[in-house]
Amino acid sequence: MSIVFLALGTTRARAVCASARFLVERGVQVDLITVEEKPWRAEGLDERVRVLPLRTRADRMLANKLAAKFYKLFRPYVMWRAARRQALRLVDWNAVEQAVISDSHAIPIGWHLARRHPKLTVAFELDRTPYLGSDPASVPAGSDSAPLVTGTVAD
Repeated sequence: MSIVFLALGTTRARAVCASARFLVERGVQVDLITVEEKPWRAEGLDERVRVLPLRTRADRMLANKLAAKFYKLFRPYVMWRAARRQALRLVDWNAVEQAVISDSHAIPIGWHLARRHPKLTVAFELDRTPYLGSDPASVPAGSDSAPLVTGTVAD
């Protein structure tokens, strides 16, 4: 069993790090799909979390303002292609129980994942309920949430 976090930036780094720590302490495999590993480790991401970085040539090649404006429009598609070709191939999707969209930039990747894997739960927050065991006091109030998507997604 495993959980995949999708976070292209570090906007919600503390929450992601806390959820990842909660999971790895319970023996759950955790993957983080992001643009760069170093800022996450600096935020305190547990060393047991596997980071799957996305590499795009466009992120490194942007030099002028005009190119940057056009790239902003296409970045969600570019990031999905990078994820599909790189990080997503390294994940055993049969073992993943939930994909957690951790920032707004990761929503397109989550949407594509939900379409590709109709039985996969894709959500904005980690549902900790399956990992509680007999100790519900170990979860802060309000940390559980309903899934964003389960089942098929309409076009």
